[in-house]
Amino acid sequence: MKEFFKDNKVILILILLLGLGLRLWNLNKPEGLWNDEYIAYSIAMLKFPFDFFEGIRSNCHAPLHYFYLKLWMAIFKNSDFMLRLSSLIPNLLGCLVMYHVGKNYQTKVHSIQIGLACALISAISSFLIYFSQEVRIYSMIFLLSSLILLYSIKMYEYPCKKHAWWLTFWSVLLILEHTIGFVFVIFNMFGLMAFRQKKKKETDLYIPIVAGFILCLPLIPFLFRIFAHPTYFSQWWAPFSWSKIFFYFTDLFSPVLRNITNSPSNFYNQIICNDVINIGFIMFALVPAGIALVSIIRSNIDSRRINRYFLCVFLATFLTILIASIAGKIIFLTKYLTELYPILILMAAIGWAQMNSRNSKIMLATIYVFMTMFYIVVSHTSAVKLTRSEGQRLPVVAMQEMNIQKNDKILFLYYPKTHFTKYYNDEDYVAYSIDKYNFSEVLDKGTTYDAYKNGYKLYKVFF
Repeated sequence: MKEFFKDNKVILILILLLGLGLRLWNLNKPEGLWNDEYIAYSIAMLKFPFDFFEGIRSNCHAPLHYFYLKLWMAIFKNSDFMLRLSSLIPNLLGCLVMYHVGKNYQTKVHSIQIGLACALISAISSFLIYFSQEVRIYSMIFLLSSLILLYSIKMYEYPCKKHAWWLTFWSVLLILEHTIGFVFVIFNMFGLMAFRQKKKKETDLYIPIVAGFILCLPLIPFLFRIFAHPTYFSQWWAPFSWSKIFFYFTDLFSPVLRNITNSPSNFYNQIICNDVINIGFIMFALVPAGIALVSIIRSNIDSRRINRYFLCVFLATFLTILIASIAGKIIFLTKYLTELYPILILMAAIGWAQMNSRNSKIMLATIYVFMTMFYIVVSHTSAVKLTRSEGQRLPVVAMQEMNIQKNDKILFLYYPKTHFTKYYNDEDYVAYSIDKYNFSEVLDKGTTYDAYKNGYKLYKVFF
């Protein structure tokens, strides 16, 4: 095993090339941007500065990603392919950072193995592959949280002003990238201070932390407005169920994705449905996730102080979001806890690398990689093949197939017509729109649900 990992740079390059290939596969989605992607794109397209800042203010997400997208589009334009590439690059960079996370872990014996395992898990992660192909915040969250973990380890091992400033810098960026990112940052900072072996004359290392806190103070009114707004943080469309916890781990460590927008209400029914055992779900969801969980548990059997630090940060952040979800204040989705993924990947890699049996390590790694790769390549529901059901190029394609004429009238229901103008010229058609917020105001015809499901019958008299 030691000889196999000897030329680690070549192996790392191969892993990164594999990750790149998986992320480029079907990157240019035929269905186009779906609603949440289109909102991000639309805000980034607004005229700077006044319209742009108003767009940011009216949205529930932290502001950094809109600046990133605006700069990206200024350089690379706004085709769907290039927009999705804005997520692919930080996603792949996160895989590289995870290699350095594992390599800097507190052991000389297994550091290279842990680093390569972190890179491989990240490279073939269906969760990461999925979001590397979406114009959303989650790839950048993974990169920033990986960098936070890297410099947390550096601060733990070799505390100095340089590492403290870098840790603060990435932490501030994460808070500016993700509305609830501050939860992870706070617990990580407290965990680092609590578990790191304290040494004399290190009080100046806390100066960067105080500086970072001051830099984030202007964000407090924004966060207060968001958390006080019932529309942004509520469970109205995805009520909490305990099954979401199980789907969280299968999403992260198996190729089967179930909790991207809203998971099924019962995890058990995925295993046994109508008295029939779902062999596919057991093989491709439970087996890989089970291997990862066994490795994570194995890493925490180790009495290293740094492992307890990782575990406490994970539990504190996870339980905070879980309690908020049970209380109906936030929807429990896997992507909302992306910050914790680097810690879980590192713990899984540590537990695997420190197994005593060489044969067991090879067998478990082979099963994990084979099950993951086989599903990605073969399954029509793999991360690279999953379609976005609200892809907003599809109605325009349908209009073109129907040979709609210039004077024909078109009514866009549920989403406004502005969500489709990226794919057609607004002057080509006589288009109207009734979005999900003003159905009853415009035509006085019942609820949003009625209009969404029975729009043809309800509005036939008008069109």
